[in-house]
Amino acid sequence: MAAAKADAKAEPTGGGGGGGSFTEERLSEKLNKLSSSAASIQTLSNWCIFHRKRARRVVDTWQRQFNNATTDKKVSFLYLSNDILQNSKRKGGEFVNEFWRVLPGLLKDFYENGGQDGKKVVARLIGIWDERKVFGTRSESLKDILGDNPPALNNNSTTSNPTSKPSSVSKSSQRDSSPIIKKLTVSGMPEKIITAYQSVLDQYFDEDTALNKCKITVGVLEKMNKDVDEACTNDIQQALSLISNLQEQEAILKQCIEQLESVDAARITLISNLKEALSEEVLRTFLIIFEMFYPDCLCIPSSLQTKLYILSFLYVIGKKVGASSPSVASCSSRG
Repeated sequence: MAAAKADAKAEPTGGGGGGGSFTEERLSEKLNKLSSSAASIQTLSNWCIFHRKRARRVVDTWQRQFNNATTDKKVSFLYLSNDILQNSKRKGGEFVNEFWRVLPGLLKDFYENGGQDGKKVVARLIGIWDERKVFGTRSESLKDILGDNPPALNNNSTTSNPTSKPSSVSKSSQRDSSPIIKKLTVSGMPEKIITAYQSVLDQYFDEDTALNKCKITVGVLEKMNKDVDEACTNDIQQALSLISNLQEQEAILKQCIEQLESVDAARITLISNLKEALSEEVLRTFLIIFEMFYPDCLCIPSSLQTKLYILSFLYVIGKKVGASSPSVASCSSRG
C-alpha cells in the first residue's frame, strides 16, 4: 500500500484533464480526439502538464501526430503547444526545452506550406512567445521564419489563448491610453477562468467514481485482513490468491489517488486564475484612478511611469488620496 502511494506521488500535481497514468498510446488517443475548442485544448494541456516528468515523450508523441495531421488539426496542435508552454513554465522548464527541439522546424514548414491561415497562426504564436519571453532570448531566432513581410494580424493577436474570442475587457482596453493597462486588459483572463471552471466540472464524474472505488477497495481489504490468518494455516494456493488480490486492489487505489490529485489540481488552477483576475482588476482600477489624478503621466517615459505608479500606490496605502498627494514633479525628481 505504501508503495502505491509513493508511486502516485512520483507524478507531479499541477493540472487537470482526467488524471490516469501516462502512456504514449493514451496520449495519442487524446491527441486524435483534440478539437479546436478552448476547453478541449485546456483539458489536454492540463493532462500533459500533470505528466511533465514525461515531457520528452509527450513532445515526441505530439510531433509524430502533428506530422501526420491535417492542416486544421495542426492548428489545434500548435495552440495546444502554446497552452502547455505558457502554463507549465512556472512549474519548470521541461516543456520549454523539449518543444524548442522541434518547434522551429515545424513552424517554418507550416509557415511555408500551411497557406495564408497557417502564416497567420505561426506569426501570432511567435508574437505571443516573444512578448511573454516563453523561450527567452531564443525567441528572436523564430522571427526569422516570418521573413520581411509577415502577415497582418487582428487586434486580439496577443491574447494568451489564441482560440479565444475578444472579451469585453479586451474591447475596453482600446479606450485605455496606458500601455500597462492595455497589457492587463488584453490577458484572456475571462476565457482562462471559464476553461478552468469547465475542467473542474468535467472531472466531477472522475472524482465521484474514484471515491466510490476507494470505499469498495477499503471494504475488500478489511475482508482480506480477516483471511490472512486462515491463509497462513492452509495451502500456498490460497496465499497466492490473496497476494494477487492485494496487488489488484493496490493498483486500483493508485489509480484513484492519481484521479483525485488531478481533480484537486484542477480546482487549484481555477482558484489561482480567480485570484489572478482579481489582482489584475484591482491594479487596473488603481491605474485608471491614478491617471485621472495625474494625466500628465501619459507624456513621460514608461519606465518613469512605473516608478510613479509604485510611489503613488505606496502613498495611498499609507495615507489617502487628497490634496497632500505627491505631485508629478516631486515624483519625477526622485526618479
